[in-house]
Amino acid sequence: MMRKKIYAALLASALAAGALAGCGDGAADKIGGGTSGDSQNAGGTEASDTQSDEETQAGEDEPAAGTESAAGTQAGEETLTEDTQAGEPAEYPKITSDEKVVDYGSVVVVGNAAYELYTYLDEPAENYAQTVNKVVENLDGKARVYDIVIPLGSGITFPDNLQGQIQSGNQKEAVKNIQAKLSEKVKAVEIYDSLMEHRDEYIYFRTDHHWTALGAWYAYEDFCEAKGIAPEPLEGYETVEFDNFLGSFYFNDTDECEELGGTPDVITAYLPKMDAIMHIEDANGVKYDSKVIYDESNAAASLKYSCFIAGDNPYTEIVNNELTDGSSCLVVKESFGNCFIPFLVDHYQTIHVVDYRYWTGSVSEMAAEKGVQDVIFINNLSMIRNKNLVGKLYRLA
Repeated sequence: MMRKKIYAALLASALAAGALAGCGDGAADKIGGGTSGDSQNAGGTEASDTQSDEETQAGEDEPAAGTESAAGTQAGEETLTEDTQAGEPAEYPKITSDEKVVDYGSVVVVGNAAYELYTYLDEPAENYAQTVNKVVENLDGKARVYDIVIPLGSGITFPDNLQGQIQSGNQKEAVKNIQAKLSEKVKAVEIYDSLMEHRDEYIYFRTDHHWTALGAWYAYEDFCEAKGIAPEPLEGYETVEFDNFLGSFYFNDTDECEELGGTPDVITAYLPKMDAIMHIEDANGVKYDSKVIYDESNAAASLKYSCFIAGDNPYTEIVNNELTDGSSCLVVKESFGNCFIPFLVDHYQTIHVVDYRYWTGSVSEMAAEKGVQDVIFINNLSMIRNKNLVGKLYRLA
């Protein structure tokens, strides 16, 4: 599929703009990779994707079916690591940096950009796949089930010449391993290569663990290809920007690193082309209406990511007021899905959204009750290695 190269803001330029001394103490020659349950706080939301208080209580979640325990790394647990990306295909843009790598544990900083390190864990990956497979089995003949696994910024935009200084998993292989466990009835949407083809663009935030809406749009292109529909061209969207965004890496993971704080991110949001309204039920059971892209111009620096679908809520229903064809889908997501969902608005009359971290119910039963044609799982790699979150998701199948 032909892709339009969108030079919104090149990551290489962002790194060059932050050509400052690294913050904190100097990094060791090799920096250790993350482990299951690494911190991944959601910038723009009050709870993190993988480490909110309610999600990480010892023994809180049951193991997924077919396992004795959903605990962290087991003896003999498979991990996928790589020291270099020297063998990457030549068509991928190259990213290099003269900055040093500064270690903050599960997060490293290079110049004015931070990255979460990654370790693949096979047991929660297996349990995640079992969840999706259970839903596709329950809905066989009733709805199509799609699965989108999102790499972290460390697997896409980390400088090539510094790969040997960190120990972080091969995320391309991790995605392949996870999706290889899925039933052949699941439509696995491949997005890794698309992101790598645009890795020198502003597709991940520097101060926050999320991808940008531009990164999500490239994934949306791949989803449309898998679904057999035409994506809306990026240049046709009206956009709004929210500047001075400082996310989870800055506030939670790097002791408010000066280099990150000195060059805040800018959030670009793409407005759906059709008129739509959201009906939201928040974590306190309060129901209210909102816009798909909410004006967060005056929000605190850490909360601006909530411009996408009003942040993380247990249940959201988005109604397209211009479609009457009965088309509908159910999206099962954590916060990475927030900036992806607005692109779906122009294709469905109704979108049901559940954030599995806060919602209680059955995905299969809701999909059948609402009569949706599509169920879309969209989750990032750090979530899929977290045994508590995977266990919680499994109980909602």
